[in-house]
Amino acid sequence: MTGPVGGAVALTSSSSPNLDVNVPNSLVKTAAMLQSIDPKTNPLPDSTEETVCQIDDAVGNHDDESDHAPATNAKGGNRKKRATRSANNQGISGDIGVRDPNIPTSVCITATHHDRETTPRHRASRKRSTPTSGRRKESKDNIRVMFTGVAPTKNHKQMINDIGAMLIDSIEDAASATHVIATDGKTKLRRTPKLMICFCKTSNILGIEWLEQSAKEQKVLDPNDFLLLSDREAEKTYNFKLSDSLKNGGIARSERGGVLGGWYVYICSGVAGNKAPSAKELKLIVEAAGATMLYSLAEKNVIDPAKSIIITSDPATKSQVKERGVDRVTSMGGHICTTSWLFQTMITQSLADVSDDKNMGHRSKRKAESKSPPSTGKRKSARRR
Repeated sequence: MTGPVGGAVALTSSSSPNLDVNVPNSLVKTAAMLQSIDPKTNPLPDSTEETVCQIDDAVGNHDDESDHAPATNAKGGNRKKRATRSANNQGISGDIGVRDPNIPTSVCITATHHDRETTPRHRASRKRSTPTSGRRKESKDNIRVMFTGVAPTKNHKQMINDIGAMLIDSIEDAASATHVIATDGKTKLRRTPKLMICFCKTSNILGIEWLEQSAKEQKVLDPNDFLLLSDREAEKTYNFKLSDSLKNGGIARSERGGVLGGWYVYICSGVAGNKAPSAKELKLIVEAAGATMLYSLAEKNVIDPAKSIIITSDPATKSQVKERGVDRVTSMGGHICTTSWLFQTMITQSLADVSDDKNMGHRSKRKAESKSPPSTGKRKSARRR
């Protein structure tokens, strides 16, 4: 039978050898103490006799051994020992224990022999991540590498893994990139949608040397020592200075959350794919720059017309200029700009004065009409002739 806290307990009377009674463990321990106090009336077994308890594996006890300590032999050992049954112990269940015939009332407390440190549950609990693995996990979360304009090789991917970084490839993840590899030393920097997004989010625009040296030293090196500060061919092609763009981007992020922070941008129909990225990519570029996308020029959607920019193709089509809401927004101070203006703003990380016609890819119809010279009577008479 099983005791209240997991041990098997049996109480047998000498007058009724076949009587089994459940006894609380507190009484069991008290009986054991009384035996040790008065050795004359209740002598303990000598060194040749063993009082032990068999393991009660059937009930799966896992309590501490200190709560279920078996009686010790003369040598003082606390190890549980196996015992053979005697003829006087026939009244005790075989899975409970052996009774000393010299003791009127015998007590047997079983204890589990399971090693707490070797069970699968405890082995799993002892597993701890090493400091190295912890640093590696933290590094993977913090160092996110993106390639743009060049494709990573299998060797490059292994290098990224070796330094504990993470390679990201999707344009949806471009805004989370911390380190951007824009050239392999052989190709010029390209103004890709990914690069324009990354320009808005980080100044760590790097060459492949940063990755190669980091892998060589098996650690993430300071990107400031590997910044791509010049690319003459690209700078000439896109009319910008790379070092200035990195500086401007840092200032814009700290002051207003991005180069277009605080502005609202509406992209006209027919812009996406017309010498421009897809609609999804345009949206990601605008949002990475800190602007709020407008999906309609309805009056309820345009919160601040003077801070609203309408993006058209370059050149703008008649249908784009005549889109519903364009005239109303521009008449209230809104601005019409082309995709070329948008891309230049991204690559330079500098917001050109959109109110200046020289910096606008397209002027509003209202402004164009207001600047046209008035017709005169002489011209009319000349046409009549």
